[in-house]
Amino acid sequence: MLYTDGITEAENVEGQMYGIERLLEVLRHHSHRHADEIRHAVITDVKTFIGFNTMYDDITFVVLKQR
Repeated sequence: MLYTDGITEAENVEGQMYGIERLLEVLRHHSHRHADEIRHAVITDVKTFIGFNTMYDDITFVVLKQR
């Protein structure tokens, strides 16, 4: 996965950052899935984490898998 800092620096309403550890946990949990399913899982988890907080940075990433 290639990503910009907008994911790991996304903040929830308490000002906590999403962080690399949370991202890695989502990737570990969904590593057996197709790339599109992993993409969806990351987006869903980031949105859940930030809740109604305003995003100040873009969230850009690419998920690649080899068969």
